[in-house]
Amino acid sequence: MVKRAFPFFCFFLLLFTNFLSSHVRPPLLFSPDSLERKPILGVGEPDPARKESFPTYWGGSSLTQEDKQIQGVKVTYFTLEGGAWIQHKKVKLSASKIEVLGKDAYKAFLKNGVEVDDQENGTTLRAGSGDYDKYAEIVVIKERPRMFFKDKSGKTTVISAQLIERQLSTKITKLTGGVVISHPDVTILCKEALFQESENLITTDPNPFLVSKDRYLTGEKLSFYTNDNRILLEQNTVLFQTSYEKRQSENEEETTEKVITILKGDRLESSSDEKGERIVTLKGNSTVLRKHLKITADILQSVGTDSHTIRGKNNIKIEDRENRLILYGNVLDYFRKEEYMHITDDGKMEFLDSKTGAVTTTMTAQEFERFLDKGETVIRGNVLIKAKGSQAMGEYATYVEEEEIIYLEGNPRMDRAGKILRAGKILFYPREGRAILTEGVHLGN
Repeated sequence: MVKRAFPFFCFFLLLFTNFLSSHVRPPLLFSPDSLERKPILGVGEPDPARKESFPTYWGGSSLTQEDKQIQGVKVTYFTLEGGAWIQHKKVKLSASKIEVLGKDAYKAFLKNGVEVDDQENGTTLRAGSGDYDKYAEIVVIKERPRMFFKDKSGKTTVISAQLIERQLSTKITKLTGGVVISHPDVTILCKEALFQESENLITTDPNPFLVSKDRYLTGEKLSFYTNDNRILLEQNTVLFQTSYEKRQSENEEETTEKVITILKGDRLESSSDEKGERIVTLKGNSTVLRKHLKITADILQSVGTDSHTIRGKNNIKIEDRENRLILYGNVLDYFRKEEYMHITDDGKMEFLDSKTGAVTTTMTAQEFERFLDKGETVIRGNVLIKAKGSQAMGEYATYVEEEEIIYLEGNPRMDRAGKILRAGKILFYPREGRAILTEGVHLGN
């Protein structure tokens, strides 16, 4: 009985061996949630021919396997479907369908619903398709690719482009073609950009455009520091700010006026202060143009998304073309909504001839306060008025633009050829260089 069964057993064993040799056993599939980090035979095993090799884990709900000739080389080709995924070190790649080359997954093609999740860096990429290269450690995503990341304040930035290439080892992302960087505070448009996550820095190709609410910025070189939401523009920087301001006419009717403020400089830096307000700082040939005003300084600063406050420091020059005035100083505070301007530290005001533009009178003091809505300037502290052939001194003065008269008070006096004339008040006409002394005029030192 045993002798009869032995030939049958041998025949069965032969059939079973032939069956195994004609069918390659597919690798085991694992869920990424329950995955144990250890090499699994037949599942993303490392390439022993490479010195710096590492295993790549992958799986899905279903798998098909076949051998293909690719460029004359026989390659095992796997197709994963239904929640397909690849685990590259700490980065997970997923898609509806993934085609994998080789058991060590040295290349893969991701199709439909592609997602690259880098949890360690808080970065996610999504697209319609993608190409993965294990040993180059690169994934390239296409078909409406987008990149999502959060800064330390929790704000999410979304970047889109025609092509996004992610270097998985260096965490550097290259963005090519129609790049749009959408941050809650600003949108940046450019052709190409580079995101270096280790430095929290995005740089762009020359002359990008920046758009936010009622704002437009441009410059030759841009650096966006994502972690602290700081933007640095260099070389020929320009900012256009649109504001809508209420005006009251003589018949008490209130109207809304559209006003454009232009800020220019060699270097522009945009950041947020501790209150969350946007601060724009200009350095190098810094200029603010607003209606009939031109303000220049070594450093100019715009506060708020609507530029409600403009500050200046060092070598300040304010040209009022409408009223033919120039003010100088080293410290400026300009509150736009209140239409109030304060200038101190070597303050000076020059009055210009309406026809020639020549300086007719110069006035210096410790501080100047301009009330633009009233058309008045209040001057305080060691006021000195110089005109051709005469000069006047006092403690404070008021210049009324409509009347073109300086009212000098506080021990006012005039010096004419060494003779001191005193009065209770002096009315000085800066365009004409003449003065009227009133209220107890007398001669004496």
